[in-house]
Amino acid sequence: MFNPIVFNEDVCTGCNICVDVCLMEILEASPEKGKPPIVRYPDECAYDGACWMQCPQREKGAIKIVPPLPMRVSILRGEKP
Repeated sequence: MFNPIVFNEDVCTGCNICVDVCLMEILEASPEKGKPPIVRYPDECAYDGACWMQCPQREKGAIKIVPPLPMRVSILRGEKP
């Protein structure tokens, strides 16, 4: 299964801001305090970047959005998917 969002467990503080701002509600807070959220519904990700933009630890690499390969190719070419 493709995972559109990858969390760095060493950096993510488990603040769950990404869970709150995700418009597609694909993330779920981890039952363990201080752990990264769980990507519950990866196929429903809209790749809008709301989770990444609101993450207070994004500059340190706590969260990364990984678009699927066909989407990456169109972005590099400047095409609309």
